[in-house]
Amino acid sequence: MSLDFMMWGPTWVLYMRDDLGFSFTEIMLFDFFFQTAIVLLEVPTGMFADIVGRRWALRAGAFSLFLAMGMWGAGWNAWWWISIAWAFWAIAATLINGADASLVYETLRADGRGYEFGKVLGRISSLSMLGMVVASVLGGWMAEYGYRVPILVHTALLAFTVFAAFRLREPPRAERLVHATVRNIARSLRALLKRSHRFRYLLAYSALIQVVEIMAVVYQQPLLASLGFPIKQLGVFYAGAILIAAVGPIAMTWASDRFGIARTLGLGALGTTIACLGLFWLPGLMIVVPFLVLRFFADGVRPVTIEGMNRLADPDDRATVLSLRSICISSVAGPMEVLSGWWADRVPIRRVYLVCGALLPLFSAWLGWAWKRHPEPMPKDVKVVPPVPRLGGDPSLHSE
Repeated sequence: MSLDFMMWGPTWVLYMRDDLGFSFTEIMLFDFFFQTAIVLLEVPTGMFADIVGRRWALRAGAFSLFLAMGMWGAGWNAWWWISIAWAFWAIAATLINGADASLVYETLRADGRGYEFGKVLGRISSLSMLGMVVASVLGGWMAEYGYRVPILVHTALLAFTVFAAFRLREPPRAERLVHATVRNIARSLRALLKRSHRFRYLLAYSALIQVVEIMAVVYQQPLLASLGFPIKQLGVFYAGAILIAAVGPIAMTWASDRFGIARTLGLGALGTTIACLGLFWLPGLMIVVPFLVLRFFADGVRPVTIEGMNRLADPDDRATVLSLRSICISSVAGPMEVLSGWWADRVPIRRVYLVCGALLPLFSAWLGWAWKRHPEPMPKDVKVVPPVPRLGGDPSLHSE
């Protein structure tokens, strides 16, 4: 739970800009580096977990995150120093994400309780969500005493996490896992891209929406601060955004089952567009409303696009779908983020949201046109009981 107790979440951009002196362009370059590192590390860290076990993967991940937070919170604004810190962060993300769920499942299966995996994972997710909400409120309050304080406190908590990770026990695995290789992963990725026109469209759309969400998270803090939003209230707002982001996927998944994937994605693009335009037009602190709307729809369409891609892929390829999505997000997000950062350094931040609001309808119209041009059957989803060990992590981990 302490891994998700991210008290620095509500103010990390302000820390990077005001305390460390980085421009928006540089912040976006760091984020681009982080996402690229995650993509490059997915296969090596997956192989590491397969060879040495989930327990050692979690230990290495917890220690890497401890080092990353300690270096980041040291307050040294050298480019190479922050790059190394975020490299450790990417290593931690890829090692932890997936290994934790796999270890839980293997432990339950060894006790003959594998059928309880969904229930246990749900409890863990609920605790993580509660941890993020509480941490956001506390982090905003701590930031009143300096933007570094939440980072340093989180670093201290991670020391206990490292200790807990070394107390973990891993049951013997009933079967030897097949080690992933770069060649096998590349072959699977090529096969997925050739499989379906609709798969490629969903992949591109998912990446574009993800980019808008990343930019919203980065720019919301300086925009609210510039409008006089109290620093300690940023934590309360951030906690509310986390809860809204949790409701969005549930609502959009329900809409997808009822109205279909294409219409639901169109609704998501429309809602996100309205939110971006509201961030440009609404006066004063009324913009907190479109921020929450943006998180609702941007987070909501993520599981819908992933579900659509899963239906168009084989069940055994679902881990590869997530890897391919990460690669696509990094490829699309990097140039767009850096360009938006360069622009935000020169114009009011609100104009960045105006451009996002203008582009999203074009993306949505393109998806609808492509969807009708290439009619393909959408097979019903087949539920896969737990987990194929994942090869890597979600690049939005650091943004939550």
